[in-house]
Amino acid sequence: MAQNIGSAQTQVNVTIAQVQSIQISQPTVNISMAKPSHFLWGNDSGQQTNHIKVSSSTAYEVTVKASTEYFSHNGNSTSLPVNTIAVKTVTGSLTNSTAQPPAGLQVVPQIMLSALPATIIKSPAGEWGRGFHVNYAIPETKSPSYLNRESGTYSTTVMYTLIPQ
Repeated sequence: MAQNIGSAQTQVNVTIAQVQSIQISQPTVNISMAKPSHFLWGNDSGQQTNHIKVSSSTAYEVTVKASTEYFSHNGNSTSLPVNTIAVKTVTGSLTNSTAQPPAGLQVVPQIMLSALPATIIKSPAGEWGRGFHVNYAIPETKSPSYLNRESGTYSTTVMYTLIPQ
């Protein structure tokens, strides 16, 4: 019969840190205003699949804003306001998983772009690699803003911010 000669123990500690990450999958998005119908009914970028990708170990919020109130053209500020662009957001997929979004996930389906931050996503729980599809659109009501403009590319920088809750 074996005898107990002694015992030893160890303590295992797990240190959990708050970890957040936000990525944009398409760094440049274009909206064409090249047809008469675009100036009548507007146009959009088409869905940018999983455009925003969020990883967060805790509940989180995502805001969006433009860097300035007006588009620039050839490096110069213009009178064309960025609030002529709608940011349309829907829940995308979770990386390497078919898991459903957390209950209580709130996604604002459309906001008009602004130089002030607007909340577009609010999650009551953390997730790793949740995608959100985005479509940038010029609505019919805003399409006249693009008339009588010099041809060329009008640009703004759109910033998404991940805020732990």
